[in-house]
Amino acid sequence: MNNIFKVLFIFAVLISVMACNEDEEETVTVVPENDRTEQQVEDLAALENYLNTHYYNAAEVNAMENPTIDDLEITELLEGETIPSDATLLISAVETKSTTYSEVEYEYYILNIKQGEGVVSPMFSDKVRVNYSGFLMDGTEFDRSSTPVVFDLVYVVAGWSRAIPHFNVASSFASNSDGTVSFDGYGMGVMFLPSGLGYYSASQTSIPSYSNLIFKFELMQSETNDHDSDGIPSYLEDINLDSDLFNDDKDANTFPNFIDQDDDGDGTITADEIKIESYNDPSRAALQTLLDALELTSNQFLSPIKQNTDGTYSANRVTLVDTNGNEIPNYLDATESDPIE
Repeated sequence: MNNIFKVLFIFAVLISVMACNEDEEETVTVVPENDRTEQQVEDLAALENYLNTHYYNAAEVNAMENPTIDDLEITELLEGETIPSDATLLISAVETKSTTYSEVEYEYYILNIKQGEGVVSPMFSDKVRVNYSGFLMDGTEFDRSSTPVVFDLVYVVAGWSRAIPHFNVASSFASNSDGTVSFDGYGMGVMFLPSGLGYYSASQTSIPSYSNLIFKFELMQSETNDHDSDGIPSYLEDINLDSDLFNDDKDANTFPNFIDQDDDGDGTITADEIKIESYNDPSRAALQTLLDALELTSNQFLSPIKQNTDGTYSANRVTLVDTNGNEIPNYLDATESDPIE
């Protein structure tokens, strides 16, 4: 499987996007990079042309309770043809989104087939369970999942971490007798990405350099990541709020905050510079009621509810302590290194 992972060489320069293969290694070729701003103009023109010349089976898919990526068909509108009465031109159905990545303003497109009936939307740094199919604008499919797979959005191409959070997870799931799991009310859509939010100048099997990418996906579940287990969810380690965790390194030690257990480099680990209060209950609903009743100050947040191995549920109230009152939490303040009692 050619997957959508990007390899990040943390000890060198945190670059190089490539594909993963569980069975065999693939050769990745990197060509000299074009100017990102100029390439984005070219990519957007190509994407807009694609959206203006392709339609999908809207009526059929919208009538289904739980459509799949295989139910959604995208068809090219040839010259002289008219759009079928039960179909919709992509350009009239997609939403335009924007994001900044590598200091360039990017636009990408989302086709929202189903928002998802669950109460949770993933954060850009979360772990997600999805079905997906990836293909080029000429229709070449370069990757797909055969069963739901789990991805860490931090380690896939940038477009995924921008697009997936616009959807909600499934409302429920059930284990089947054959060992599979069925999901109901999951989110489903299509993302149309410029090459700058994909593999950009890196080429690989079936994906030429500077290829715009299209992914159909079903979003089943998500889990909040805390990559370094320091008590601070990874999405909150994005200090400059650019949805890129790799350029946030408070102590400039080459380890970004989200994988650095001592964010400010003061010799006291982050977990000892915050205050954590844990809440547990056998009932998720009862725990949620308890959490809803808590009054949070501006320096507090609640961690997502987790189901424990014993079947009970737990969550934490985290306080970002600022002992010296300088409006910098202890875990980011190298001048304040005393552990929290």
